[in-house]
Amino acid sequence: MGITPLSMPALLEQANFVLRGATRADCIYCHGHSRGTVAFTSELAFCHRCKWRANSVTLARELGLSPGNLPTASTVAATRRRQKVESQIRRFELWREDQIRRVSERYQSLSRAAMRATQVLTKFPDSEEAWSALARFYHAEAGLSAILDWLMFMKASNWLEADSTPTEVFQMWENYAA
Repeated sequence: MGITPLSMPALLEQANFVLRGATRADCIYCHGHSRGTVAFTSELAFCHRCKWRANSVTLARELGLSPGNLPTASTVAATRRRQKVESQIRRFELWREDQIRRVSERYQSLSRAAMRATQVLTKFPDSEEAWSALARFYHAEAGLSAILDWLMFMKASNWLEADSTPTEVFQMWENYAA
């Protein structure tokens, strides 16, 4: 099997451009709405927004691909597999950060309401609304603390019996996402 030069689409992918079709890609240099702004042929690429341009030889050189070290089909396939795994890990991390933020916000909201309720109860000990706010916080505290510990792979509270592992949380996310 001989070594063949990479085509412009393969070079663009290797440079982290996202291909949007046979002749379009997202520009990695533009900020904002850069979907499909790069038009390319087998030899040339041009961004209609930021005016970035390259031909296959210069792009290969920028990527450190001289004729003597062009990747083979197997290394390109391995790179694509690695990028797919990295993409999945990025999606997992975004999901995890979002869950941590949501649970933290809920915990903080209930905690603030409980603190205000405590102040109200010092003046009005028969206030049903204040007692309800305290009850909501105390009933939710254990579950919220356990979820936070689990998402952060640690046992910081008394509510989780053992540390979670990134693998365990990732597997649950995969089942949840599927």
